[in-house]
Amino acid sequence: MYISLNWIKEYVDLEGIPTSELTRRFGLSTAEIEGVEEKGTEIENVVVAEILTCEKHPNSDHLHILTVNDGSGSPVQVVCGAPNVRVGLKTYFARCGGSVPGMKIKPCKLAGVDSFGMCCGGHELGIESDESGIVELDDSYPIGKDIAEILPIRDTIIEVDNKSLTNRPDLWGHYGIAREFATIFKKDLKPIEKEDLTKYNNLPALNIKVETKNCYRYCGLTVKNVINKTSPAIVKLRLNYCGMRDINLLADMTNYLMLELGQPMHAFDNNIVKGITVIETDKPIEMETLEGENHTIETESMVICDENRSPVAVAGIKGGLKSGISDSTDSLLLESACFDCVAIRKTSRKIGLITDASQRYEKSLDPELCPIAIERLVYLLRQAEPRIEVTSSLSDVYNFHYPKHVIEIDLDFLSRRGGVELKLDFVLETLIRLGFKVDVLDYNNGKLIVYVPSFRGTKDISIKEDLVEEIFRIYGYDNISSASMKMPLNSIDQIPTHTLEYEIKYSLASLFGLNEVHSYIWNQADYNKSVGIEETSILHLMDSSNAGQSGIRSHLAPSIIKFADENKNKFSNIGIFEIGHVVDALDENNLAVEKKKLSIVLGSETKSEKELYFNLKSMVEFIVKNIVHSQVEYSGKTESNIYHPINSCSISSGEILVGEMGILHPVITKNIDKRKKFAVLEIDIEKLLELSKIKFKVVPTSKFQPVSVDYNFVADKNLAYGEIEKNLIKFQSKLLSRTYPQRYLYQRRKFARKNQLYNQLCYHSKR
Repeated sequence: MYISLNWIKEYVDLEGIPTSELTRRFGLSTAEIEGVEEKGTEIENVVVAEILTCEKHPNSDHLHILTVNDGSGSPVQVVCGAPNVRVGLKTYFARCGGSVPGMKIKPCKLAGVDSFGMCCGGHELGIESDESGIVELDDSYPIGKDIAEILPIRDTIIEVDNKSLTNRPDLWGHYGIAREFATIFKKDLKPIEKEDLTKYNNLPALNIKVETKNCYRYCGLTVKNVINKTSPAIVKLRLNYCGMRDINLLADMTNYLMLELGQPMHAFDNNIVKGITVIETDKPIEMETLEGENHTIETESMVICDENRSPVAVAGIKGGLKSGISDSTDSLLLESACFDCVAIRKTSRKIGLITDASQRYEKSLDPELCPIAIERLVYLLRQAEPRIEVTSSLSDVYNFHYPKHVIEIDLDFLSRRGGVELKLDFVLETLIRLGFKVDVLDYNNGKLIVYVPSFRGTKDISIKEDLVEEIFRIYGYDNISSASMKMPLNSIDQIPTHTLEYEIKYSLASLFGLNEVHSYIWNQADYNKSVGIEETSILHLMDSSNAGQSGIRSHLAPSIIKFADENKNKFSNIGIFEIGHVVDALDENNLAVEKKKLSIVLGSETKSEKELYFNLKSMVEFIVKNIVHSQVEYSGKTESNIYHPINSCSISSGEILVGEMGILHPVITKNIDKRKKFAVLEIDIEKLLELSKIKFKVVPTSKFQPVSVDYNFVADKNLAYGEIEKNLIKFQSKLLSRTYPQRYLYQRRKFARKNQLYNQLCYHSKR
């Protein structure tokens, strides 16, 4: 957004303060400044001149040979190509030796005829947008008068970063910026001049109907006798300097007011639009906007209609061509409204039309500004066209009021939050200059009641901490010196879940070389179906902007299986993990039961399924034994259909079922990549946390030298590893003080092979 310092200085006296200091202080306290440009410095020796003679150029169809009186004492010959040249016309004339933006004026020959200067168009000077000819000045301007004495062409334009004003709708106009400068430099802010519309209360009211909750306020007024269609030169200048084009009086004035107060406005042709109805569309409609572009307005979009419910504008975004202002328009219906920011943003994005108005509405404008804007617009119109006549009372439909914020605060709170002892007088002056109303409850203790103004209460100021920011940004963050904190530094216990997650992530990444991934919580139904994963959502989406997202996932493994699938051609070996949220049930109140799960996927072209399985098993045992400090057990039952029907198992510890793991189902593996093998794991983090709470029994170390004794057993080949382990743990002998069933199985594989045990152990044991 572009800010004119000349415009700002109309409301606050900043004389004597260097531009560098103005921009520095503003940038530190209010908003980020992206650039500063000095306008008008290239315009030199440009004066008012009158055309004395005008003849066609003998060697050109569009050029004319002029003699002009520029006040220098003798007529000057000029060759000009403007179509509107005529004898008696007064215009801006750049003398030889002078300059205009991008050009130094020198004597030259045009089509063989000498020319000693240049009659200027407004676009050539950068003060108007009209390119159809040279500037036509009023006869009252004295010949030879420099343009700088007529218009404030020397100006400093500050470019403010829009992103830094997202929460400050009051700063999307020059008057709000002026309030900031007045506060920063402790200057008085001049009141804005307006038309008193109460004197028209006896006139008929307009027929305004609002049929949507997203229109917070709608004000309307009609005027007639708008005969003059040309904007004042100062209006054109400021619009162009601030990045907008001048069009005609009515369009320029609404744009000018938007740049001044930050309130978008619109003017309808009152001969076409007699009344207003604000609705939300129940079906798509086609509309041609002011620029002649056709747009499809989607359902549930706000539309301004006339009294016959015929659409005439897209609310808060763009007016329609049907009701637009033309050269013959002499009566207007002026609109000043406030709309819901979310509704405007959605409609703007749907139709792909982002305008200066929609950008401001998206920032949550103050509804209290609507009547003020109309009062100001009527005042500006009357200055440009004194013959205008107000033909209706101010009609106002006010449907939604933002809550009024009243905040109690004291100096002690400010000092503790800001680290600086402030004086009550400074706090009072700062808040009052910023537009807050303040009552002093206790002067000695610095207790205040602060009433937040409506233009700061839409989405910005609501709690005490917001006031701390307001006061200290004006005090100057650069004035706060660094110092040690005067408070005890007590250690804080970490949340057990966070500690457990960190230890698991660190171990998987550093010890096992896995990579962490992050996925969205959606159940990717289309993908799951394509590879054969039968996954349903407990919590479904009523609507989705992304095809294939059917709801919230109930398992984590399918999400990172998809990651493995997407990266299968980039890596021969894949090892990824994630700790993420799932919703696998609804409680008695029909609310989502959210859980955290750990999922690991290993994939390889070179390793066998057995190696991947054992690698996954070693990770499980490391997590359970070394991080959670518990025992792990395996059984041959899994609930999910993503695992191999045989080479998979459930993971438990005692009576607590922790999760499941196994080789990926052959059908899913085939659909993903026939060359690779995959092993998958999913564990409930909350169940692991339960295991970590189990108390340990400390047993003293034996004072005797240990002796190992091996026992050999014969087992049925159909017994799973988990069953064998349970039976071995139960085995007792008077010779033993402790049994090591796993170690026994690892060391005695050759012996077990003779008893047909190994075939059942190969996918369920570890070297």
